[in-house]
Amino acid sequence: MPEGGDRRTLNQLPENIAVYAAYFDEFVTECPFCGSNVVIRESIYDIPDIGKVLLSSRTCSKCGYRHTDVIPLEARKHVRLYYKVDSMDDLYAHVIRSNVASIEIPELGFALDPGIAAQMMVTNIEGILQLIVEAAKSFEALGMDASNYREFVAKVAEQGDSFTLIMDDPLGLSSIKPPKPVPGKLLVERVEGDLQYP
Repeated sequence: MPEGGDRRTLNQLPENIAVYAAYFDEFVTECPFCGSNVVIRESIYDIPDIGKVLLSSRTCSKCGYRHTDVIPLEARKHVRLYYKVDSMDDLYAHVIRSNVASIEIPELGFALDPGIAAQMMVTNIEGILQLIVEAAKSFEALGMDASNYREFVAKVAEQGDSFTLIMDDPLGLSSIKPPKPVPGKLLVERVEGDLQYP
C-alpha cells in the first residue's frame, strides 16, 4: 500500500457499509492513465463455498478508469470437476470458477486456460457458454474460423444438447451445483500431489 494518502478503516465508516466485511480499507493513489487520484477500496469477505476473498476496486473519477478484482486468500486441494449436461435445466447449474481454473468441453474440442488477468467468476453453465461465444469472436477477429463454437452454443441454447463440462482447478476453489441433485451428474476428482509453480 502506498505511503501517505487518505485512508479510512473499518471502524471509521458508517455501520451499514461493513455488515458483511471482516476488513475494509480505502486509500488514494495515482491513476496509471491520467495521473489523477484513484480511490482504492479493499474488503475481506468470507464467502460460502469459497472462503476468504479480497474484493478490490479502483476508480478514477477524472478519466473513468475502473478495475475490480476478487482475489482468493485460501487454497484447498486440487480438484477436477466433470459435469454432464443433457437437459435445458442443466444450463442453470451454479458455477464458481476460480481465477486459475481451466475449462474444457471435449465434445466441442474447446479448452479455455486462464490468462494472467483472469478473474474469479460466479455464473452458471449458460454463462460458460457465453464465454465460448466471446472466445469465438476473438478467434474470428484473428482470422480463424470459429463458426462451430457459435453453432454449438446456439443449438444448446435453443434445443439443448449433451456435453461434458470439465473444470480443472489447482486451488480447489471451483465448484458446480446442479439445480437439483441427480446421481452421476457431477463427478469431483481429488487430484493428488502438491501444486507446483514453474
